[in-house]
Amino acid sequence: MLGLAFLAVAQSFAAAAIPLGLGAVGGVNIGNADIEGHSETDPRIGMAMGLRLEFGVSSPFSLLVEPTYVQKGADFSYDAGLLGEADASGELDYVEIPLLLKAKFGAMKTHLFLFAGPSIGINVAAKGNIESLSDTFEEEVAPVVYSGDVGVGIAFQVQQYVYLSAEGRYSHAFSDALDESVGDIDSWKSRDFRLMAGVMVELFD
Repeated sequence: MLGLAFLAVAQSFAAAAIPLGLGAVGGVNIGNADIEGHSETDPRIGMAMGLRLEFGVSSPFSLLVEPTYVQKGADFSYDAGLLGEADASGELDYVEIPLLLKAKFGAMKTHLFLFAGPSIGINVAAKGNIESLSDTFEEEVAPVVYSGDVGVGIAFQVQQYVYLSAEGRYSHAFSDALDESVGDIDSWKSRDFRLMAGVMVELFD
């Protein structure tokens, strides 16, 4: 369904003669979080994979739309009362849709690029773990979160109209991932670093 929607948008922009690229991205998300009451956290390593639609792909400035499935979360210590400190973690998965402004530097065959912009995330899973115990908390999690992304990368033309890319990205959540408290946690804001590789096909120029 999402792929068909992308193709429909691509056809409409082709009719308007706007340079357009369609591709896929995938990689690793090093998730962490600003958790109220828990100053020491460790990352959750998850995957990130999605689609990339770029408007104005052959010009120095372009616009990216990237529906992406991202596994976020963090590990931390939890006060288990008489049992003392326990290892705990929160796992939150999203479909994120960033809207990014991209600037290219250098020749199109090999160029550096910078990008930044807002992102909306739709929660698709939420699970908490304390030692060997785990449970979901879909009722407490916010269905939608807002964040900002910024990153840098490099792209290579491997054949006419086809580009490979590698990038690093930082994602900073501005809104709380929780609508209600979970245990002693009243606030959770994701802080993620992402390493991604991608392929882009220039459809129309």
